[in-house]
Amino acid sequence: MALVPFTRLAPALAVSAAVALLLAGCSGSPSDPLGNLSGCLAGESGTIAIGVSNSSGEPIVIEGVELLESSGVEITDRFIAIDEDARSTAVLFESSGRDSVGGVDLDRTAIEPGEAAYVGVEVERTGSAEGRVDGLLLTVDGDEQGAPVTLDLRDTCD
Repeated sequence: MALVPFTRLAPALAVSAAVALLLAGCSGSPSDPLGNLSGCLAGESGTIAIGVSNSSGEPIVIEGVELLESSGVEITDRFIAIDEDARSTAVLFESSGRDSVGGVDLDRTAIEPGEAAYVGVEVERTGSAEGRVDGLLLTVDGDEQGAPVTLDLRDTCD
């Protein structure tokens, strides 16, 4: 299985290259699962959930997740959801937030050795203009790691 390129990727974190874009209107295609790791959601809010696997042999803790770059959006929620499906899905784009994957607050759980989880953020547009997330920054056991994902929030996604 190929790995999604992360900057300064810690050995404890492995992300699969398969991408599932769950909503109609997301960019990329099933025949090109790496489709720029980008999506578009029509509406005022949306969620990016990154699939991660722990291959370190020790529990890992996701201490934080922030936006690398953004415009017209702010984070309204951060979460983690232990889920075996995260092992084979690099990124989910959803409109229903943490409830779509059964997420809990970041400080409520660690990813045990051999487990997989979704780490996500829900964002909301700050005005009537389009919103854009251009990358996430995860803090894993004290190390910051960039995730090259993009989400556009628009009135319509064509």
